Amino acid sequence: MREVSFPGGLIPATAKEDSVSDLSELDLERQRAAKNQSLFREVNERIEELAPPGLPVGFICECLNTACDDQLSLTVAEYERVRSDSNRFVVVPGHEVEGVEEVVSRTDRYLVISKLGTGGRFAEKLDPRNRATGAS
Repeated sequence: MREVSFPGGLIPATAKEDSVSDLSELDLERQRAAKNQSLFREVNERIEELAPPGLPVGFICECLNTACDDQLSLTVAEYERVRSDSNRFVVVPGHEVEGVEEVVSRTDRYLVISKLGTGGRFAEKLDPRNRATGAS
């Protein structure tokens, strides 16, 4: 099993290099990243529910590193702008992973990233807001 390197550590790849094409392996990495980031997103959804309006809140970095516990300071309105698209995540600068996601906007406090390829479709499918409304 190979390991995929990204800022903050390594994650084990689930596919064997000799049996999966590079494109398929990249798709698996993108899906795995979307799944990890979607878990952090669900935590942030609960933080948002409890947050006072208008004041900065400590949201959890939604990067693909499952060991990351960095916090980002955003208002609920800022977080809602990110969440208006199911394929957008908020991460600490430097936690973005080229080839798996792209930076769509940046501030001095955080980046907004979008998953690429199958990762984007997977992120949309895993969005708790889509599951709640039945949208896909």
